[in-house]
Amino acid sequence: MTTKFLLTLLLFHVLSTTAYSIGVNYGTLGDNLPPPSQVANFLKTQTIIDAVKIFDMNPDIIKAFANSGISLTVTLPNGDIPTLTKPRAARRWVQQSIKPFHPATRIRYICVGTEVLHWGDDAQKSNLVAAMRTLNHALSVEGIKDIKISTPHSLGIMLVSEPPSQGRFRPEVTQILTPMLRFLRETKSPLMVNPYPYFGWSPQNENYALFKQSVVDPITKLNIQQYVRRLDGLHLLGGKGARVP
Repeated sequence: MTTKFLLTLLLFHVLSTTAYSIGVNYGTLGDNLPPPSQVANFLKTQTIIDAVKIFDMNPDIIKAFANSGISLTVTLPNGDIPTLTKPRAARRWVQQSIKPFHPATRIRYICVGTEVLHWGDDAQKSNLVAAMRTLNHALSVEGIKDIKISTPHSLGIMLVSEPPSQGRFRPEVTQILTPMLRFLRETKSPLMVNPYPYFGWSPQNENYALFKQSVVDPITKLNIQQYVRRLDGLHLLGGKGARVP
């Protein structure tokens, strides 16, 4: 049905004092998809969803959510990262990709790439934090103060995620994550992660994939749902604004 296509429901877990939102990933890889205007109207009038993430900068989708009251997270391609470390290029990108839609469309976050530390090449990884800082400055220069910059990670950045009290980042990504976490803290932006519990489904871990299994942390003695434990490891490592995008 057109109301289902590739809208994957998920909960935006905010491990902080901010309010919870119910959001969806709006994917566009499929056949016979409804037009963006129909999608936006359906979400606005038939659901309580108040946040949407798209995986590109599709102008038709961004425009469709104008005056909907639904916040939007947009994503720029990994391949654009090295170029956007240059102030002039970053400002031009903001002028062309954000300003035509803002503030009618409530763009809340710009994701600089997707799982760059997992899938990106060396140039994308080494330029990631610089691009995030340059884009943030470009937004400020253009007078946009209400859009945050972040980048979503896979849980592959964790060397150890369980128990949360023993969480550790992989050594090879620490030199990038350290200045990134500093930037996120400075700008009060969230650390974003893509947990995808269903990707690792098997009969042995079905309770985990279905959010049922709880385990006691041997250090803190807290009984925590196993899915949440993965995010708690990030939280304890400094991502106190951890968010599932």
